[in-house]
Amino acid sequence: MDRVRRQAALTPEVLARKTGTALDHLAGILSGHHFPTRRFTLTYAKACGADPQVLLLVWENEHDRRSTPSHPGRS
Repeated sequence: MDRVRRQAALTPEVLARKTGTALDHLAGILSGHHFPTRRFTLTYAKACGADPQVLLLVWENEHDRRSTPSHPGRS
């Protein structure tokens, strides 16, 4: 998500204002400490001028990855 922000040439402060999100929460998302909601991801994409469908696809893949329990020892 930070790559999308940088490509849009938006500072975190401007993006926080455009998305209606607290700067500290946005910083947590951009650093990977917080996983964004699907709704926030759509708002974020629109604020950055990105294709919401592409960003949602990335979000869904990561959401699925995080939701699937890992099985140590299996490849």
